[in-house]
Amino acid sequence: MSSASLDIDIDVLAEPGSPRQVRRLFARRFSNWTRLDDLLLCLSEVLTNAVLHAGAPIRVVATRLNAAIRVEVSDGSIVPPVVRAVEGLVPTGRGLHLVDRLASGWGFEISADGKTVWFEMADAAG
Repeated sequence: MSSASLDIDIDVLAEPGSPRQVRRLFARRFSNWTRLDDLLLCLSEVLTNAVLHAGAPIRVVATRLNAAIRVEVSDGSIVPPVVRAVEGLVPTGRGLHLVDRLASGWGFEISADGKTVWFEMADAAG
């Protein structure tokens, strides 16, 4: 049986500075995490999508699962995230590609209240 501990559970404003503030919180809380940069990048991509495309209410939950972390970003939109085809030097649209490459798994769940985009990441690069 796996042990799980809730590490972060916060409501986030749909404002441009919110991803930076939440990254700082994660950086302090998970400062000993081997893959901290990867964790912060995935968090930033998923949370920025919620801020830009979904708006409030936004909630971020991080749960430690043995040697992994599960991060969930919930928002009030029922529109599913889209992995876009990216060509050339277009500066946007790569976020979910990065999450797909760095996380051990990711997905989303739609409910009557909105959606939750989640990813899991092991502590050691695999």
